[in-house]
Amino acid sequence: MKRVLLIFIAIVFVVTACAAAESARYPDGIYRGFYYEGGIEQIAIEFELRDEVFLSIDYRAIKYKDGDYMTADASDAQKAALRQYRQLADYLLGRNIASIDMLYAPYEIVDDLDAVTSATMQSSKLVSALWDGLNRRPYRLVSTSVLPDVGSHANGAYRGCFMEDGEEQVALEFTLRDNCFASISFRALRYHGEDYLAENRTEEQAEIAEYYLSLIAYLQGKPVSCVNDLYPPAEIAADAFSGATPSASKVISAVWDALNRRAYRLD
Repeated sequence: MKRVLLIFIAIVFVVTACAAAESARYPDGIYRGFYYEGGIEQIAIEFELRDEVFLSIDYRAIKYKDGDYMTADASDAQKAALRQYRQLADYLLGRNIASIDMLYAPYEIVDDLDAVTSATMQSSKLVSALWDGLNRRPYRLVSTSVLPDVGSHANGAYRGCFMEDGEEQVALEFTLRDNCFASISFRALRYHGEDYLAENRTEEQAEIAEYYLSLIAYLQGKPVSCVNDLYPPAEIAADAFSGATPSASKVISAVWDALNRRAYRLD
């Protein structure tokens, strides 16, 4: 009897280990997160995780009402605040995502620069951007052997978006039924001021729109977990364009943004 029990435990362990290998909450990859306030993209970051440890953290934007802290003509106060933000990021390198909580006590980490008077460093904005990136799941996967765990979600309508450089580049709405996409459509599809859904769009813009539409058409009627199928090297749609290059990662990010916000309307 004891031998049978041990065999049963071993089988359960193997099955559990295989399931863990197929999906993970925060798999290895490149993540992008944002903090917006007052219509300004105040923090934009890109970071890489391996085994939920930060390998790199790069700021794509640091801004506030007084301007852009990453420009060459930034003021001394802005440069001082930028230095503190970079010290916070450096602190996380080589540490597990649990270390994000340490940023709530920033002056245990950064230099207390008296020069920071007219410009401010708020570690809470970085915390928010980091969690935004984690909640959106990888922007790019390092390996497709381990995919994000999707989980179960309530029946209803969901809305989510991907914003960058202060622009709502991808916004979508979808309806879930029994954890499957019953319907899905774009509410916005833009890039650097170009509206790919406009009636007077160019041939190139229409081509890009067709790529994005093929992605959501693929998801139609499929389980939510199929959003992971959009990661490269997906062969769902053609990806050769003469101008702007569309990104399936933005659709993935927008879907996760919607799921993390929970249902917009419950059925």
